[in-house]
Amino acid sequence: MPASDSPSAPRRRGAYGLRALGSSLTTVTKRAFARRGLTGADIARQWPAIVGRELAAQCRPRQLRFPKAGEAVDGRLTLRVAPGWALEVQHLEPLVLERVNGYFGYRAVSRLVLQQGPLPPLEGGEQETAARRRAAARETPAPLNETLAAKLSTVEDPELRAALEGLGRSLGEKHHRAAKKP
Repeated sequence: MPASDSPSAPRRRGAYGLRALGSSLTTVTKRAFARRGLTGADIARQWPAIVGRELAAQCRPRQLRFPKAGEAVDGRLTLRVAPGWALEVQHLEPLVLERVNGYFGYRAVSRLVLQQGPLPPLEGGEQETAARRRAAARETPAPLNETLAAKLSTVEDPELRAALEGLGRSLGEKHHRAAKKP
């Protein structure tokens, strides 16, 4: 009986066994990022952690090119910048270069090339959510429903009343939106 057939020998998992998605992500995205010049694909995935969420909401890495083939030093990082933010990002170029090179651990990037254009939403739709929050803060609240106002008038604690009012408004908006849908 061969050693691999013995009951005490460890069994090998088949190539088609269950694996975590994260373990395959680098392999799957490597070619796509390489086509776009992002050979260090982690820079695209880690962009918010590298430059900060506020700046990452306004620009994204598109391409990383190096002057000599085989040498990953003194590269040119092309960023897609939201309209109206190019001047700000240009002003912050030394900071961005410092953070990117700190991420790599050496002088991988020596200059930025900025391209203005629309940006896709951040992963998880954070950019869209932030825009909605800003718009909601600017809006004046609609008058309270009479029933809700009557019930809230009996609540003595002002903080609790404000919290319940906010809850009532949001539930009312959801109910109103659901009623509008065909």
